[in-house]
Amino acid sequence: MHVILVPGFWLDASAWDEVTPVLQRAGHSVQTITRDGDTLDEQVAAIVAVLDDVATPEEPVALAGHSGAGPMVLMAADQRPALVAHLLYVDTFPGPEGGCVNDELPVVDGVVPLPSWDVWEPATVRGMTPELRAAFEQPAVPEPAAVPSDRFHYADPARHTIPATVVSCEVPATELAAMVAEHHAWTTELSAVEDLTIVGLETGHWPMMTAPTELGELLVQALAPRPTAAA
Repeated sequence: MHVILVPGFWLDASAWDEVTPVLQRAGHSVQTITRDGDTLDEQVAAIVAVLDDVATPEEPVALAGHSGAGPMVLMAADQRPALVAHLLYVDTFPGPEGGCVNDELPVVDGVVPLPSWDVWEPATVRGMTPELRAAFEQPAVPEPAAVPSDRFHYADPARHTIPATVVSCEVPATELAAMVAEHHAWTTELSAVEDLTIVGLETGHWPMMTAPTELGELLVQALAPRPTAAA
């Protein structure tokens, strides 16, 4: 299957460099993209343009989003549900209608720069060694000011028919599954998915850096054909 990988905030396409070979060895073709646009809708439109370019209803693709890109990939799939065979959420979830990624991130000179490491919870930075932090900081791309605070919106209920897998890193998979089952307000979109799988990867918020091979293997597992019941 063709897999499109969309990085989260402050990251570009190179964030997936160590995950890509794992998917390729399993027989998948991989396309990594750098998000583009000054607003949430513009960044979603750019993802939709990629879908229109590479996918068809006969050959839909898998679409993965990390962190702040999680809601974006669902918004894109909402506009092109027939083109997406599987949604992959990497330590993220699609927020409810009217929500946003984080409207409390500080804006500096019209952009949202990568925050200092001391603002994150211990679970967030788990596994982020000084070397990995430096590797993140060097190419970090400030986010346009509007993107974290622009509101999510969806239109097509067909988005809920797309199989979805969440790779939960900061929160144990069992805890996240319980919250989805309890229909917490922020889980509205996940709770509505007809075919949802939640798996755990015990590392921090940037598993493509702290555990790329393990992350790749979980994505391969998510996309593996499922056994069919015997006739």
